[in-house]
Amino acid sequence: MASPSPSRRRFALFALAAAVVCVSFPLAEPALWSADQRVSSKLLIMFDQTVEPVAILVLALPLGVLIDRTRRRSVLVLSALLGAAALTSVPAAGALGAPTWPLLLTVMPATGVLAMVTGLGRDAYLPSVVRRERLLPANVLLLVLVPQIVVAPMKLTGAVWQGPVFLFAIGLTLAAAAALFRGISAVERPPPPRAGLWRETAEGISFTARHPALRAIALYLVLSALVAEITGAVAGEAWETAFRGLSGADSGSVWWLMSAPAYVPSVLGALVAVLLHRRIGTFRLAWWALIVTRPFTLLLALSGIGPGWVWYVLGTAVPATGRPVASVALLSHRQAVTPHRLLGRTGAVLVVLTTVAGGVADLLEGPAERLTEVGGVAPAALATVAALAAAIPLLRARRSADPGACGLTDRGERTSPAADLPPP
Repeated sequence: MASPSPSRRRFALFALAAAVVCVSFPLAEPALWSADQRVSSKLLIMFDQTVEPVAILVLALPLGVLIDRTRRRSVLVLSALLGAAALTSVPAAGALGAPTWPLLLTVMPATGVLAMVTGLGRDAYLPSVVRRERLLPANVLLLVLVPQIVVAPMKLTGAVWQGPVFLFAIGLTLAAAAALFRGISAVERPPPPRAGLWRETAEGISFTARHPALRAIALYLVLSALVAEITGAVAGEAWETAFRGLSGADSGSVWWLMSAPAYVPSVLGALVAVLLHRRIGTFRLAWWALIVTRPFTLLLALSGIGPGWVWYVLGTAVPATGRPVASVALLSHRQAVTPHRLLGRTGAVLVVLTTVAGGVADLLEGPAERLTEVGGVAPAALATVAALAAAIPLLRARRSADPGACGLTDRGERTSPAADLPPP
């Protein structure tokens, strides 16, 4: 039996390590909130949710420069090791009888920043691990399928893993991920000469702002974050209306009907993305996914008519199917059109923009909830129009991202052996 090719073994190591890190940080967060019983978990959650976004805003751009200055594999190894050290320090301090809450105030935002750095490093390193035409299937596996396989069963069953033993286990898992990253043999291009922190940061911002596709992706991400509160409020009200009559029913099918729209569509969308990306191209796939699926949000207005749960499931599950398609398609297109030396900085710019947009969106929570009190078709119609409006920047930029533009074929890879392409 023939042994796997080096490229397949390389991607298998990368996928396993990236999946471990992708799952470990989110699973550790609730465990940190309840790690010290002498401090209110609500207080720790409030502190974490306040400090972590500020830390990301301050550090994202400098860390993006750092990722582009060094080998991306080294960044992934170091971030995983630092995460392991941070998480294991909490149960170690508790075992020694030391107060853990001062340590938690540092570890909680630090793990959030490390998770962000790992995500940026993973996205910047992937084009060195796989060929450009395989970026989308690789992103589907890393960002959608594996996390859903691991996390969805825990969420559906309501299981929450906590305690010092769990934190210690997560720390050991991150250390194992660092060892896996260390074993990847992908060849990277040498980092560019250093030109100073501010100049390199400005180069990443300028490239994102001037490139038509990247500018459209940035605007889409910002607008999507802003309208998410409106769509979420309308969906929440529709949920109350659709399942009010079924809430007393002792049936497992009702629970699955209520929960499936949150988990099944992402897997379905991932499979759709893999099947269609070669035929229509990654950028156009993202635009079509949004245009086709987001009008179904209007069905939420019918959640109080007849079998309301049917309209609720369709009105939430179909748009939720389009979101992962657009997400992995846009990420794959960004990885394909961005020079290798700028991948970390462009990703950091998008992180900053989405973090700011998320903070502004939180301020819209109250108005969005008041909007749902209007009743009728108006809230769902507004949510539908807002969701479609977020896709307008992608529509305007679709011509510049068509096959042949930016030196790309219809599959998203470069038509000439550019200097930033990794060797086979």
